[in-house]
Amino acid sequence: MRNRYTVVLPYINIIIIAFICMVQIYILSKDSLSFHAFIRKDKVCYYGQIITLFLGTSAMAAAFLKESMDHAQKRNAYTDITGIMNKHACVEQMNSLDCRESTLDIGLAMFDLNNLKKVNDFYGHEEGDRLIQEFVVLLRQAAEKKYFLGRFGGDEFIVIIQSCEEKDMLKFFERLSRETEKNNKTSMIRISYACGYAISTREHYYLMDELLKEADKRMYENKKMIKSGEFMETKQISKILDANRVNAAEKNDLTGTFGHDTFVSTVEKVLQIYNGNSHLAIVCSDVHNFRYFNDLYGHKEGDNILRQFAIELNRQPFCLCSYRLYSDNFAFLADFSQLSEEEAVKLIRSWNMRFSSMVDNTYRGSRFIIKSGIYFISDLHESVESMLNNADCARKNSKSAFNNMVVYSEELNQEMKLHSDIVNSFQRALENQEFQIYVQPKISCCNKQICGAEALVRWQRRDGLFLSPDTFVPILEQSGDVIGMDFYVYEKVFEYLYNRQLNKKAVLPISINVSRVHLLMQENFIERVNRIHARYPIPTSLVTFELTESAYIKEIYSAERFIDRLHAQGYRVSMDDFGSGYSSLKALYPMKFDEVKFDRAFMKKDPEEEEENLLVGLIKLVKGLHTTIVCEGVETVENVDLLEASGCDVFQGFYYYRPLPLESLNTLVD
Repeated sequence: MRNRYTVVLPYINIIIIAFICMVQIYILSKDSLSFHAFIRKDKVCYYGQIITLFLGTSAMAAAFLKESMDHAQKRNAYTDITGIMNKHACVEQMNSLDCRESTLDIGLAMFDLNNLKKVNDFYGHEEGDRLIQEFVVLLRQAAEKKYFLGRFGGDEFIVIIQSCEEKDMLKFFERLSRETEKNNKTSMIRISYACGYAISTREHYYLMDELLKEADKRMYENKKMIKSGEFMETKQISKILDANRVNAAEKNDLTGTFGHDTFVSTVEKVLQIYNGNSHLAIVCSDVHNFRYFNDLYGHKEGDNILRQFAIELNRQPFCLCSYRLYSDNFAFLADFSQLSEEEAVKLIRSWNMRFSSMVDNTYRGSRFIIKSGIYFISDLHESVESMLNNADCARKNSKSAFNNMVVYSEELNQEMKLHSDIVNSFQRALENQEFQIYVQPKISCCNKQICGAEALVRWQRRDGLFLSPDTFVPILEQSGDVIGMDFYVYEKVFEYLYNRQLNKKAVLPISINVSRVHLLMQENFIERVNRIHARYPIPTSLVTFELTESAYIKEIYSAERFIDRLHAQGYRVSMDDFGSGYSSLKALYPMKFDEVKFDRAFMKKDPEEEEENLLVGLIKLVKGLHTTIVCEGVETVENVDLLEASGCDVFQGFYYYRPLPLESLNTLVD
């Protein structure tokens, strides 16, 4: 801190010089009483006194001039662009007050403009600068001349009042509030500010740094209470979002966000006071694969990130209040007034990316990605629980890292309802045998006769709705119910082949699909297949288990053991969907499959020459490994001609047969 005595040194020098000048003037005046004395005076001494007097006077004038110039320079250096003191001047003023014998009865008020960043982003920085200038004018109008006004940072201001009592500070705040309300009646952008103050008293004595910290703390407490948009009345919103009125037990222990009941009641109150022109939304967000972050950096660091996420989220102007649903899942009420839905989505996506970048900079390689779902509130009377469910529904559909923002829609709602309905009704449908087994015949290339078939499944619901596998199989894979689905199909196929054999009818080999999940539960799979085979003892060579190429590549070592176990029991194994996007030469060597089924994507109506050459080359490559080639999706005579020329063994597609009920296969074989 600067020594206060150095401030008065220039003045001491001036006093000394002035004293010398006065002495010289006195001597001259005494000697000048007699003209003859003046003549007799030693001229050298006399001129020396004159010179001393001139120099002293000049030094004194120079000292005063320097002091005046220093004062002007200092004032220019300490003046902010707004016309009040800058941060350096604020610090100097505080240091000067600290040098006094006491800081008793000094009051310090701190102000922070709300939503300045939102104004800058939406209206431009020029409008934001104008807003700052307007607020400074209001401060000048409300403050007395003896008050010290300073800009402490971007949108933060301080006012220092000496000889201050509580009533003086409150009167100042009342004047500022009146001036602000008067300004907001005519201004396009409403001025809203957070404020806090502290006064050094005998009961609570503060040094200047402590006074600043206390005022700053109270200001941010006030800011939490008035989280609102530019056009929201501060008094109204503060009554709702007053954090000090929320019981600590109702807050999340880790993140400090509202508990469920508090969040719901807060949203309900906000909806009551917002008018129809406001644009509110519930947003649900979570961290993509947050468990990997915990595994890599530890749960303690994971908790720190969640805590920081909550803190930063609640600092955003658009966030009115927040709630931690569970784990890394958060929900918050957002104010998007004056923004379109597209702009609101862009705003949330931008915030997500900023926070993700901040985490990535701290934790290199963390690949921190936030996913969000937004539900724009259209009915203010809708239950908050329903709003939360809709926003969470959208969040769950933001699956891709490149599509981490989804807006709720009615179509999305219908998809989620169907998803839920499929999962919840599956077991009952299985018991009621609503699943129908279809087959698509396979045609031998050499004689164009049926040489086998692939088993497919369809869901004929009792309400009349007919569902294709593409609709319900992916959902059953997610829920794990696909295991029950697969064994239902296996049992029906084994039973059909057994009855044909029992009745001395011709039988054809049938292929059945194997879900990837079975590779992770091989013991259970083999045991259940053996139990089915025990009930329906058929030659195992009649059954071919089809394993998709993608499942094989993802679980290659488990898949190889799986294939070996099936071969040991006499079953055949096929690689399904070869070339569907995961193809790898490693899938072909060592060749453990009895057949390779090329994906229907190769069968185009008007293939280019390069595509035809690729297909022919792949078929020759696989044929060289001494395995059967099956091509599905054969729909045109051009497809047939190309495959015949390439050496394909088996055709499967609409050109020959569409899928038909299992029992209808009898008419084709008998």
